[in-house]
Amino acid sequence: MKEIDFVISHQAEFLKFLKSKFPVIHNSNLFFRDIHYGIMWYLQEHKLDGRYQIAEKVVQEVIKTFVQNGILKKINEQTWVLDYPEFALPRIEKKTTA
Repeated sequence: MKEIDFVISHQAEFLKFLKSKFPVIHNSNLFFRDIHYGIMWYLQEHKLDGRYQIAEKVVQEVIKTFVQNGILKKINEQTWVLDYPEFALPRIEKKTTA
């Protein structure tokens, strides 16, 4: 399915797109519907078939691939943790008083 191949082959771009729509941070939870709607909008923006049912099929394959690639870690059937250090928040150094 070309929609699946498109999202998977543009993985980094898709994740940046998802981050522009939802609060996506390294080690944060991602939910099935967030990814699903993100895929719908991403496909529509690229003039591909982003209908609800199509995106439902795409999201299952994309999640499976992202889990295999170590980008997502499954918590349960609807929730994953994002392992994408590029989206880590900047560290704030705490100053100690001496």
